[in-house]
Amino acid sequence: MKTVELPGSPSLPKVFARAVASSRGRDGKGGLPDLQVVRRGVPIDTGALADYDHVCGYALRDAVPATYLHNLVFPLQVTLFADKSYPYPLVGSVHLDNTLTQHRPVRIGEELDLATWATNARPHKRGVQVDVVSRAHVGDELVWEGLATYLYRGQRVDGSVSEQPAGADAVDGPGMVWRLPANLGRRFAAVSGDVNPIHLNSITAKAMGFPTTIVHGMWSQARMLAAIENRLPAAFVAMASFRRPVLIPGTVRFVARRQGSDWVLALRDNSKGTVLVRGEVSPIS
Repeated sequence: MKTVELPGSPSLPKVFARAVASSRGRDGKGGLPDLQVVRRGVPIDTGALADYDHVCGYALRDAVPATYLHNLVFPLQVTLFADKSYPYPLVGSVHLDNTLTQHRPVRIGEELDLATWATNARPHKRGVQVDVVSRAHVGDELVWEGLATYLYRGQRVDGSVSEQPAGADAVDGPGMVWRLPANLGRRFAAVSGDVNPIHLNSITAKAMGFPTTIVHGMWSQARMLAAIENRLPAAFVAMASFRRPVLIPGTVRFVARRQGSDWVLALRDNSKGTVLVRGEVSPIS
């Protein structure tokens, strides 16, 4: 596998601009590249972490939230998407699902070796879906893994669309009501580096087929986990399925229930009850 090693954190606005500018002409031909993007010796910036915790609702602790580690690998993902060998366009892509595996808590003061690559391009009824795998090591120890599934609308890949497994209904009932301000997308972009304009500007969001500005999926997963962080085990798998866009401004209802040793989570539109995000958390024994 070819490796691109980053000496530091890239300027995400510049990498985003390069990926967007090169979106035209990316037609999926040639398949996914045998390429990984890595960055070694990455420290935890305590100031940046505190800002992130504030936006997402986490308490300030010595342990780093699992979703913040996605923040650290996200520049590697965008670098991968911007590489000329990557066959799918960033413009119009949609984050469908996100699974985080925390093998143990990462502590402030530890340095991480990060890696990201893409695999498993397969048909979807609306295009092509691709899994982007990310891993974080402390020395030789694997401490965290991420699996982000992205949909590239209108693209094609050989194969037939597999029947989607019937998912369990999202949990419902009383929960916490959160009022999401219009500037939430800009606030999360400032702490995550994800400057995709569908989260920042309603005009651009409408041009991409959304009714208005939408919340980052990773904010939704982070906020849901933050709400139960004092009940999470030290090692767990957390899954989020982004069912519908979370529009801002708006009001949502967060529901969490225990099922044995697992948590089932849902983010719903508060007035309609529509499921926006479905989540699960399972301990690793």
